[in-house]
Amino acid sequence: MAQPILIGDRLTAAGFRLAGVRALVTEPADAGPVLREVLEMGGPVMITAALAAHVPAAQLEKALLAADPPVAVIPDIARAAEPADMGAAVRRALGVEA
Repeated sequence: MAQPILIGDRLTAAGFRLAGVRALVTEPADAGPVLREVLEMGGPVMITAALAAHVPAAQLEKALLAADPPVAVIPDIARAAEPADMGAAVRRALGVEA
């Protein structure tokens, strides 16, 4: 299995490196191209919500839906930006929660 990869800010990347994850630090303007390159490597991908906001919506949605490799949007270490609450979205779609 390929090594998981994080695309994030410097501080978040430092924490993930300690856990053995390959971490790439990038500027917001480069988030889309970096995500495209990382997806070609084939391992699971995590991208912080702050950087995911700078990836074109169609590109991010395609990566999330393809699930090959799996892609997850996560909060950064400071929780400056939060990913969408997918559980709440699913509950609303199913009519379990208004």
